[in-house]
Amino acid sequence: MRNKASKEEEKEVEKSNIRFYQAFESLSLEKMEEVWDHADNTVCVHPGWDMSIGWMAIRDSWNRIFQNTEMIKFIVTNTKIKIFENIAIVVCLENIETIVNENNIRMGVIATNIFERQNIKNNNNNNNVKWLIIHHQGSVASNYIPPNISD
Repeated sequence: MRNKASKEEEKEVEKSNIRFYQAFESLSLEKMEEVWDHADNTVCVHPGWDMSIGWMAIRDSWNRIFQNTEMIKFIVTNTKIKIFENIAIVVCLENIETIVNENNIRMGVIATNIFERQNIKNNNNNNNVKWLIIHHQGSVASNYIPPNISD
């Protein structure tokens, strides 16, 4: 039987999802490494790409994206979070503005991000609970209309 997720748990998962997009915007492999589980069964599917399975293949996919992207900015909307014990599923709309090969692109991607609650030992040998991403899949949104958001 599943316990109802607390608001605190939902906030922690939401923070982990935000950290994922901040790592993406930074175009930094080091920051991306911090938000992913490095297991052999992690999965990543970028829009229009084949499936990357295992951390090393996923890391390589991020490396290729980062090398070919000059800038990327996300406004994440329509976020829905569902938590099942140690697994959290986040579905959201990625409103993306990017520059790739000197081309300005605006697009929407429907994303599913799956996180796993993990106990990570810190330097003091204490357990630190962290939600790490174990699955990311993005699909280009058809008939995309950018949100009317002003800075």
